[in-house]
Amino acid sequence: MKLPSTSLALAAVQLLTLSHNLASCAPMIEGDTSTSALDLQRLQVQTQPHIDAFKDQAQDQDHFDASSIPSRYQSTLLARRLLHLSSHGDLITVFPTAGNLSSRIPPSVASTPIGLPEYIATCEEESHHAADPTILSLKISTATRNAEAGSNATLSLSWWDEYIHRTGRAPFALANLPRLSLTGYLEEIPAEDRPARALETCFLKKHKDSVMWLPGRKWAAHEGVWTRLVVQQAYWIGGFGDKNYIGWLDPEEWRTVRREEWEDVRLPGEKE
Repeated sequence: MKLPSTSLALAAVQLLTLSHNLASCAPMIEGDTSTSALDLQRLQVQTQPHIDAFKDQAQDQDHFDASSIPSRYQSTLLARRLLHLSSHGDLITVFPTAGNLSSRIPPSVASTPIGLPEYIATCEEESHHAADPTILSLKISTATRNAEAGSNATLSLSWWDEYIHRTGRAPFALANLPRLSLTGYLEEIPAEDRPARALETCFLKKHKDSVMWLPGRKWAAHEGVWTRLVVQQAYWIGGFGDKNYIGWLDPEEWRTVRREEWEDVRLPGEKE
């Protein structure tokens, strides 16, 4: 029997609808490369880190009340802890003026700052220089030569790398982690302030490879000298400003906070 053309069209629509419904109910076969399967996988990869990251932000708080911004003094304790736990930072000095540049330095960089990574430690904890980082300065280095020419110095530190090292994951935003800028000048540490052997023992705990250029060693790769960055000012960014202190720290508080105070605070990602 011949069906009317309208009946044939209706039957075709019903058949297509049934086929679509059956396909949507079918289980996904392993190795399926359909568009919907690939899109789902991409969606999972993109969204899961964001979910974990928001959890990190809620969990990784120091013991201060998260509902209030830490005070300047509390932030000073966190900054001193950051300094103590840091093993390196960017040391910034300024090239001499045009008339005092070495012939090996391009004239265009006269009076221009330059920052390079440097090993640091805190090796004078029991003295009034407890808040001044220790640096093994090589006499051949740019920073040392600039300092000898009269440049001041700034040490830039952050908790970015250490956070990832301690937690094994990246935070939601690195900008929400602490960083610190210490400004002052480099000076040689006199032997009467701290015996060289004590400085070596302390520094090698953090930097075993620095044994290759210890001061006074005949076999050292370069001539070195023990120096300290005498901190005159400290600038702190605890993270986003709605939850953290941002601004200058008090120099007297920076120098005089007690070790047991900064040992009692925790930076983001640290375990109690």
